[in-house]
Amino acid sequence: MKHILILCFSLLGASVFIGTKARAAACCGGGFAAPSIIAGDDKAQLTTSYSTNEVVIDNVDSQGIWRKWDTHQQVQTFKIEGAHIFWDRFQAGLSIPVIQRSRDSLNYSGLGDVSTSLGYEYLPDWDYNQFRPKGIGFLQLTLPTGKSKADSDVGGLDSRGNGFWALGMGTLLTKTWARFDSFTSLEFHRSFGKEVSNSQFSGKLEPGYGGNLGIGLGYNVKDYRFGSSITWTYEDAVKTNSNSGTSNDGSIERYATGVLSASYMASDEWSGTFSYSDQTLFGSPVNTSLGRGVALQIQRRWGR
Repeated sequence: MKHILILCFSLLGASVFIGTKARAAACCGGGFAAPSIIAGDDKAQLTTSYSTNEVVIDNVDSQGIWRKWDTHQQVQTFKIEGAHIFWDRFQAGLSIPVIQRSRDSLNYSGLGDVSTSLGYEYLPDWDYNQFRPKGIGFLQLTLPTGKSKADSDVGGLDSRGNGFWALGMGTLLTKTWARFDSFTSLEFHRSFGKEVSNSQFSGKLEPGYGGNLGIGLGYNVKDYRFGSSITWTYEDAVKTNSNSGTSNDGSIERYATGVLSASYMASDEWSGTFSYSDQTLFGSPVNTSLGRGVALQIQRRWGR
């Protein structure tokens, strides 16, 4: 039981870095953070996390060429996530991030994109089958509560979100075998266009579809878990149609996030995880920035 709880909490490590990266990306696509999901046998959970991420590759262009500037952005994220079972196998979740971006002496901070989720355990593991995983499906709605890069007048340094309403759906599959565990997550979403008017652009932005595919493995020793995961992220190009009559088809965004994590379960109610993230090691990134970072998470759970 403890192995399952530690695995479920460690899944949040990847979500912190996915969400942080989406807001630090070079383009303004509709990046999607993993939802807050109860994957264990608890009734409710509350998670607080803090991550700091340095953008070490400032730009990967549409041709895949990597570039570094003399100074890099620092992105710090404080996030509160909660989820609650409200009807047998149904659950609802909420994620609220606060983001600070800085470079040299410039600092900007504020609320990021808030997301809500609705999940259903469509594949329960009541009999602890040796081969069948536990499966949870979810819907997620992202609200454009954070300032986007398209709305920025300082080159995106004050951006804290993607600026689009987005609706997504996905699934999370988990499985444990003695001391080992694994998970697979798959998510698709659609972002919706909006009108923008600032000193640099006036017109309509039209995003498209995107998705995340994640896999992870872990090994458990008593109250500790050591794990690794990789998540591939894709976003359609954001098309721009200016009021002056010009248009641009944009470019797709693509990157991969690798995470190493170490978790400790102090009790059945409290857990902690430390994670390291690197986006320069995997995949063929396009139209994005790449970062490295660390995160610390604390979670409180309430049993049924």
